[in-house]
Amino acid sequence: MWHREEPWAGWSVHWSRPEYLAVQPPPLDHFYFLVYEQDEVYTLPTSQEELSVSGKLRIMERRHGVVVEWRCCDDEASTDSEWAVINSAAVTFTHHNVSDSVEISTPRRNVRPISIELVDLRSYKIANNDSLVLIQRDGTTHPALAFRSGSVLCFVEVLLRYVAVKRSEKDSDLYLVSDKRLAAMDDELSAMNLVPPRRGFGGAAGHGQWGNTQQRVWGFISNLKRDPYTTTVGALSKFYDVVLYNGVEGYVRETDGDEDVAELFHSLNGFEDLEPGYELLTKKGTLAERPEVERLSPLTHDDFQQFVDDDGRVLDVEPLKQRIFRGGIHPNLRRELWCFLLGHNLWNSTYIQRDERRRDRENLYFTMKQQWKTITEDQESRFSGFKERRSLIEKDVNRTDRNHPFFEGEYNVNVTLLNDVLMTYVMYNFDLGYVQGMSDLLAPILYVTQNEATAFWCFVGYMDIVYRNFDMDQSGMKQQLKDVHQIVRLVDPELMSYLEVRDSANFYFCFRWLLVRFKRELNYASTLRLWEVLWTGHPCPNFHLLVAVALLDTEKNTIMENKFGFTEILKHINDISLRIDLEATLKKAEAIYLQIASSPNVPDSVRTVLGLPVQAPSASHQRTRKDDGNDDKTNNDTDASNDGEAVGVSGVGLVGAVTNMIGTAVRHLSGDDLSDAALEVVPRRQDDDAERCFETALSHQFI
Repeated sequence: MWHREEPWAGWSVHWSRPEYLAVQPPPLDHFYFLVYEQDEVYTLPTSQEELSVSGKLRIMERRHGVVVEWRCCDDEASTDSEWAVINSAAVTFTHHNVSDSVEISTPRRNVRPISIELVDLRSYKIANNDSLVLIQRDGTTHPALAFRSGSVLCFVEVLLRYVAVKRSEKDSDLYLVSDKRLAAMDDELSAMNLVPPRRGFGGAAGHGQWGNTQQRVWGFISNLKRDPYTTTVGALSKFYDVVLYNGVEGYVRETDGDEDVAELFHSLNGFEDLEPGYELLTKKGTLAERPEVERLSPLTHDDFQQFVDDDGRVLDVEPLKQRIFRGGIHPNLRRELWCFLLGHNLWNSTYIQRDERRRDRENLYFTMKQQWKTITEDQESRFSGFKERRSLIEKDVNRTDRNHPFFEGEYNVNVTLLNDVLMTYVMYNFDLGYVQGMSDLLAPILYVTQNEATAFWCFVGYMDIVYRNFDMDQSGMKQQLKDVHQIVRLVDPELMSYLEVRDSANFYFCFRWLLVRFKRELNYASTLRLWEVLWTGHPCPNFHLLVAVALLDTEKNTIMENKFGFTEILKHINDISLRIDLEATLKKAEAIYLQIASSPNVPDSVRTVLGLPVQAPSASHQRTRKDDGNDDKTNNDTDASNDGEAVGVSGVGLVGAVTNMIGTAVRHLSGDDLSDAALEVVPRRQDDDAERCFETALSHQFI
């Protein structure tokens, strides 16, 4: 029957109800045909503080195309693009006996309706629990949806009427969506057998590894027409990398040329949709196997007492830090141990000494607070630096964690305390003052300590750790991004090569992760757990960089299979916030560290970043450095002759043929070779693009 449904302001046709009413229809643009509808499709909460929100999932045929939509059932009449669902009956109050504090927990969920035109749907994920995650071409990744009734397979069955779906070879949970016509063309090209499969790889396994060679060939030719210079350099880079690093023996065979050509084009993996900018391959390192890592339960009060003597001194500091790293801290013990981890309390101090230190530091805090409190308007008018920082703090405080129960409400005293602590820090460290992002670092500390002076001194300790994040020239942040680049290049050359092709190897999409230590990516409980783990300094300094690498490893297949560029990666990274499994990420980050620590030939730059001992130079390397004159010349000539021999043997056959083929194609398509003057412009242009890219990432991720 025809009927009107809010808030879509349209009319729908239920295919199961053929009866029609004689009514005046709405305008043509408001018509849609409902082909699928499923009730009780819930958003999956990311923590115990959130609610699972019920809604309706629909597939509709509109005049302009097919649309997939999900909307919250309780608020279908609302026109807001976002609303908060709060369960007042589920508010809980937890009293911690040791810290004498009350923790308020209010489950809530910010809910956004989902509306995707099918042409914009790039892929979807179906996890083991039958949850559905929709991913758009622009990188938008929507919240996971769970089916309480019905099945996700019914949704997929209807979806298959309009699009072609292919399961990812790398991620069994990921399904790639494409236009049916393009998928049919790919099948026709594959059926032509333009490039034969490699011999010796029969059956399903052979098809899985070599069956898409024809598509690689056509993709290579297409890219050659679009960007001949980039495609040529990238192709030769890949080819010579295979020859030089894997040896000639495996590529010069007594076989027909077709097999070698097929294998060459298989080595050009990644050229199916190459964007401008050629790829530099990294030689795969000899990393050890990544181990399995297990974590422990949080440290309790009884556990802590085993590390403390009768007077309150912590006897075994490093074992205690190791225990905190393995499992975190129980909430009722967090306030006390955070003061140790952030330097407010000294590990070897007694109970009496800690009380005296607390009183002295409290008096010092309120003395500094009184300094800025007593500045008159007349003084402030001639104190521009102070006035600017006061204004910036007021703006940031009014939008910091205002959806958290501890800071919500118009006249919340905790918001005032947040402002006062930051203003006092300006007086304590006026050289650094206040930079956007500091309020994000203070808010959880104030929430845990629930004491103004204690929060200030713990914040001072935290800023002593991360102050380089707030350099005016952002040199500290850029150095961390470079460190992430080095680690990823070592751990995952495949991902590194992909990011280089997509102009994303600057890792600017990790900026917010590192700036505020993942605080905006995790819910509050996970943020507190991660920070106390990082403050232990175990298993290495800069462990937060390995957390970033672990997250990238988790999202690797989604990024690569969807062929995301920089903008799409940035959008995807933003959308996975509050949906990160912290424990799994910590396990993977520690496993990556153990993998690097137990591997030979790890670059000294990476060892330095992770606090590993720098390897002594090998005997051959020492001999090369000590030799000079004719010896150096002899060694260099020998190396050159060896390299020349390797390339020469291959170049007689396949290398020479491929080089001539590609070179001829480039000259034919582009007219002539690039001049030296044109090549000199490239680095300058890349620097300008990198700076613009950095500013874009900063504005999208943080501000």
